[in-house]
Amino acid sequence: MGFLRVSENGHYFVKDGAPFFWMGDTLWPAASMYSEEELEFYFSLRKEQGFNVVHIMLPWASFNGDLIITNKGTNTDELPFWLNNNPATPNEEYFKLVDMVVRIAAKHDIIIAMLPCGGGSGTFVQYKEIITAKNARAYAKWLAERYKDEPGVLWVNGFDLPPWRYDDVAYEFAAGINEVGGNQLSFYHPCGGTSSNHFHCEDWLAANFIQTWGNYEIIQDMVLADYYRRPYKPVVHVEGAYEAGIEYPTRISAGLVRRQAYTSYLSGGFHTYGHNDLWRKTPYWRDCLKTKGAASMKALKDLFASLEWWKLIPDNTLFGIGHSGAHAASISEDNDFAVLYFAHRAERLVYTGRIGGGGPVRATWIDPESGVQVSDSVIREKEFLFYSPACCDDAVLLLRQVNE
Repeated sequence: MGFLRVSENGHYFVKDGAPFFWMGDTLWPAASMYSEEELEFYFSLRKEQGFNVVHIMLPWASFNGDLIITNKGTNTDELPFWLNNNPATPNEEYFKLVDMVVRIAAKHDIIIAMLPCGGGSGTFVQYKEIITAKNARAYAKWLAERYKDEPGVLWVNGFDLPPWRYDDVAYEFAAGINEVGGNQLSFYHPCGGTSSNHFHCEDWLAANFIQTWGNYEIIQDMVLADYYRRPYKPVVHVEGAYEAGIEYPTRISAGLVRRQAYTSYLSGGFHTYGHNDLWRKTPYWRDCLKTKGAASMKALKDLFASLEWWKLIPDNTLFGIGHSGAHAASISEDNDFAVLYFAHRAERLVYTGRIGGGGPVRATWIDPESGVQVSDSVIREKEFLFYSPACCDDAVLLLRQVNE
């Protein structure tokens, strides 16, 4: 496994000399709540499903199933992550568990996006006041030395807070990573409704991470804004609404899982999926690995893997006159294919003449739940009114140039 890199045009990632299609999953308490056998089961299945990045937090509010964060604003809780609750002196025994996560993930060719400062709305910087500007650099240097030769590790700065809060801690952490001079990329994980673009011009920020929480309506606007932000950097929608999540105003179905993912990818970004039972580690966590949402993500990955996806440019003007609404579209830089996502049953005028210089276009409808082709036809008009298939709640329209 080679180290992840950013492409020359700044819009996607490269690994081992080839474009890397980031499709992430979330297993926040991997080191603190999952056993070796459980991790083997998890990473093996996720590999089969096409996931290639998994996000974890190093400090977590629970350990081995027990709540360990109890006293707000004090450091009297006995935490397993650091000696004497001092991040400058990490606990070797705990980091053996982190080593295990990294090793098992690498075995399955999956990258670990590691959040060393945790999250949970600033649990360890605000609620507990343990990670500070005084110890963040030493903590980061210790981590960077330990994992500098691990190509399967990415550094994710941040605390699940607005990025401008405690940014003195974030800058110290980034400095500590940089002082070691490893080869891993660095990122920043913000809170819901924000982007890491607060640090956009910092050399250490490899890409912009976006979190929308349950507000999936803003994904497209946020991803597009960062896609066009200069200097160009990749964009990853790293945390949206978790499938079956219990904390949102609406039920997060497999359909909403797909909508978040396709909106992210076709707006020029990448996406990380998550399931409620995994990050909470409920008794049903094994079953949730094979939900309809996870299956839809595999179907998505298979579709994009069949295309030169790195050539796609977001372009909702393919939908013709009027706002595209929840739908999303991208066209290749060579204008020889396009991918359009219909977020619900709809009829939309599409400018098919944009494909292949106005020649005939093959139009293929795909059911995004299963990845199965629904219909296939050749369109010769330069504008065509498409009706999404009645058998699909949402649908993908693949348009390809026909060479006659």
